[in-house]
Amino acid sequence: MPNKHKYKVAITQMTVNGAYVYSGCETYHGEAEFTSTYNHCLFNNIKLKKVKGGSKGGNYVGVENKEIYRVMKFEKLNNKHT
Repeated sequence: MPNKHKYKVAITQMTVNGAYVYSGCETYHGEAEFTSTYNHCLFNNIKLKKVKGGSKGGNYVGVENKEIYRVMKFEKLNNKHT
């Protein structure tokens, strides 16, 4: 099983219905799980995929909703294997 990384994060939604939001972006705080390569992220049942080179100020895109997000990692959490 690939190694997963958990972080405390702040995630800002940069687009709404595909249009860039200039002010009033929604920011969410919580825990997110990243794949070992950091190419995918799971946060509150939202699947995100890394955007190479960034897009509209964001660094991840929603797999299902195609919205752009900025993901900021703050603190790595210990992985506990059960």
